[in-house]
Amino acid sequence: MRVLFYYRGIENLGVGYVMSMLKAHGHQVDLIFDPGLDDNLFVKFPHLAWMNRHEELLQRAVGFKPDVIAMGCLTNLYPFATKMAEMLKKRLPEVPIVMGGHHPQAIPDYVLSNPNIDIACIGEGELAMLELVRRMEAGEDYTSVPTMWVKKDGIIHRNPMGELENDLDKFPFPEKQLWYEYGCFKDNLEIFTGRGCPFKCTFCNIHYQREIFKGKGDFLRKRSLENVMEEFKVNLRKYDPKYVSVHDDNFTTNPKWVEEFCEVYRKEVGLPWYCFGYPTTIRPQLLRAMKAANCHTIFMGVDSGDADIRRHLMERPMTDDLIKNAAQLIKEHGIGLQASCIYGNPGETPEQMFKTLRMVDEIKPTQSSAYVFYPFPKTKLYHHAVELGYLDAEGEEKVRQGISGYHHESILRHPHKELAETLAKITPVYAKSPEFLKPAMRWIIQHRMKRLALMLYVILIPLTFPYLGVEGIKVTLRMAWKAITGKRPQQPVAQAESPPAQAA
Repeated sequence: MRVLFYYRGIENLGVGYVMSMLKAHGHQVDLIFDPGLDDNLFVKFPHLAWMNRHEELLQRAVGFKPDVIAMGCLTNLYPFATKMAEMLKKRLPEVPIVMGGHHPQAIPDYVLSNPNIDIACIGEGELAMLELVRRMEAGEDYTSVPTMWVKKDGIIHRNPMGELENDLDKFPFPEKQLWYEYGCFKDNLEIFTGRGCPFKCTFCNIHYQREIFKGKGDFLRKRSLENVMEEFKVNLRKYDPKYVSVHDDNFTTNPKWVEEFCEVYRKEVGLPWYCFGYPTTIRPQLLRAMKAANCHTIFMGVDSGDADIRRHLMERPMTDDLIKNAAQLIKEHGIGLQASCIYGNPGETPEQMFKTLRMVDEIKPTQSSAYVFYPFPKTKLYHHAVELGYLDAEGEEKVRQGISGYHHESILRHPHKELAETLAKITPVYAKSPEFLKPAMRWIIQHRMKRLALMLYVILIPLTFPYLGVEGIKVTLRMAWKAITGKRPQQPVAQAESPPAQAA
């Protein structure tokens, strides 16, 4: 079977895993990748839309002659994915389109109400897509595939969630080459070492995922060290990256595994690396191991400087002192700290927002990320925003359509949304500013000058995000060049394949 994938903006490891699973079982895959240069979910440049080259992507799609099309879709990618689905249906009307990712997982009925979407994947996609494609190839009925909601002849077949694969080593390594050809990465190698998170932050999709996967296998899973290191070896030979981003939802939750990882990584890889850490998991022994293994930066959620917001709204029950101590420990061990925070939560007051800014100022992170609260569908904070009247019927429809995002304008009926939007853009700059410039930053905040804050944010990315921010700029330029010229890089000299998947 020939399976065409679509994605937009950046490399997606989840899509990469589904691609490699199908390839390992003899199916052919290809990728049409929209660089999203007009709107990369950080900033909008509408005049660059022509550079996305949709016509060339459609020609590649038709030329591939797919039997099925698979689209990965986060909530804020939904407007772009549905537009592409419409264009693909016009060119390939008989080819079924499958949509997977957080958005169809959260609201599959809504997604399937779109006339161009035929199937919604409501869970992990590797085994589900493999079974779907197997049945299609065999000419069997595929309306009962677990984890897939299938729309056929006007009827939606709402199938139950399938079993999770507990042994992640059975999955082949995620596809990299197709992303590389579009310029999606070069110096930064992204990897998952495990899946799942034990925490239940109310703004995140993890808490409802734990519910829908209950009884289907282990939600928290780690790959073996041998399997992870083999993936590193394969990709280091092929792509010669300069650093690594570990994209586990929370890398530091299993200290013993992390310490063992660090010992092997130090000897066999050694590149500087980046990961996510939860404040309550930060310990001196763990940090010593991570530093010895050349950990460059830990991304840690502060999220709010107000203890009540954290405990009662976000369900992150930790004290101010715990957060400050974790931040101090990270810096004392010579590891960079990227602190993140969220402004404009339902019911949040200006004083509570300023508490967040003051905490960022106090812990003095190496860099800081800041976001405007976005009510992702099916999360607890989405429902709380509705109950409090911050998200009306129009706002709920915007969420279903995936309009805006946590880097853009707030869609809440929030009386202090302009303050939240200004703080979200100025905080990364504020965190890196010398003391003599901070009064000017506070003046921008006081006057709600969000456009000036946005301009400073964009211009100063190389200073505020010297690690992944600079890489993001380079990758964006690389993707733009590939899109404009249609050129693909030469194949890497050493070709090494991931091990075959075990029978599903």
